[in-house]
Amino acid sequence: MSASETILDQYTALIAARLQTQRDPLWLRQLRETSLQQLQLNGLPSKRWESWHYSPADFWLTEFGTQHALAPITPDENAPHADLDVPSGHAIYFNHGYLVDQQLQNDEREKFSLQPLSALSEQQHSALIDWLRTVHHADPLAHLVTALTPETWVLTVEPRARLKHPIVISQRSSQPGNQISQLIVWAGENSEATIVEHFSAAPATAAYLHCSHTALKLERNSKLIYARINRDGAQAQHLGVVESSVGRDARLQLQVLESASEAQLKNRIRNGIYVRLDAPNAEFIARGAFAASEQQHIDYHFTVDHLSDHGRCDILMQGLAADQSRGVVNGRIHIAANTHHNDGHFTTHNLLLSDEAEIDAKPELEIYADEVSCAHGATIGQLDEEQLLYLRTRGINRDDAIALLTEGFLKAGLLDSGNPALNDFFAQQLLAALPKPGV
Repeated sequence: MSASETILDQYTALIAARLQTQRDPLWLRQLRETSLQQLQLNGLPSKRWESWHYSPADFWLTEFGTQHALAPITPDENAPHADLDVPSGHAIYFNHGYLVDQQLQNDEREKFSLQPLSALSEQQHSALIDWLRTVHHADPLAHLVTALTPETWVLTVEPRARLKHPIVISQRSSQPGNQISQLIVWAGENSEATIVEHFSAAPATAAYLHCSHTALKLERNSKLIYARINRDGAQAQHLGVVESSVGRDARLQLQVLESASEAQLKNRIRNGIYVRLDAPNAEFIARGAFAASEQQHIDYHFTVDHLSDHGRCDILMQGLAADQSRGVVNGRIHIAANTHHNDGHFTTHNLLLSDEAEIDAKPELEIYADEVSCAHGATIGQLDEEQLLYLRTRGINRDDAIALLTEGFLKAGLLDSGNPALNDFFAQQLLAALPKPGV
């Protein structure tokens, strides 16, 4: 028996023990049992999955499991909240995947709700539950999280609700161990909202594993901005999945960011982004940037499925790798057969700041229909010496010139949310760990 099979057996035993508690309603227990069956059938994520080609998660999980218990740890009730300098809005705080606090603006309390999935009524929430029953998880990690998570949380934006304040969800780690979090966002018809999911760790938190799954369901004509920001601990392993279903005339805008949070970085962060444009005129816009340094491993995978007509997707990723770090941007845009007038673009630009750094970039197109407008491209290079020389001839030293150029390069991966204060927050989160010109 291989080491990864041994770890899978340990996870299976933990999940079986969780299911025996029977604390979930029958329909939810059946969902978790189905995920366990799929996990047993397909195994843990590994390099044999194209989406995990650059991140050997089975090896990482095995390595972690030899040193730590795999049972999800409990919340640290005494841990302080993450100190996020975010624009005025709603703040929801999780610790190790458990809800610990909420600070909501009174004028919008009726426009959205947060509740455990286990508390949903099969009669009142039949549409969402039916969708959960039929959804096909594109990533084996989603099955692991669904089966093992201590609690799944559902954030519902009411139909026709238009939230002016962003909802900031802080996912905080403060102790070593295995952490599981699962969030479902259900955007009702004609709704508009901005959600920021921020992953961070308390200073000097020892090694931890965070497996996270976020599912986004956009109903007809809804508009959702979802930002996923990774500022994980120096020794963290964060394996994340985002799965999205975008309905008719709906638009999903995604911002993904990763930037160093501490010194002596050895963390591994992998995010799989899976988007289904399920109905006509569905739209997906993604902007992202990462700045890898020291011994980090940062991996972003995208899969976008155009399953109807007149869909549009546009992905732009900016990546930077320094020291001995590794960055990955890969994935594909898939245009299904018998669809018409779809538009898909996937572009990634990357900079290497060290001879020992590595970036793998592999955007792909998979087209089975005519009448499409699609393009993809990838660049990997170094800073332009002529631009550096130009800045130095104007009295700027080399370090400051490098800082200015890398900052400008990464900022191209920032999304315009329509909220200037939120845009500033995105920039601050991305650039916080980079050297500042003149400092």
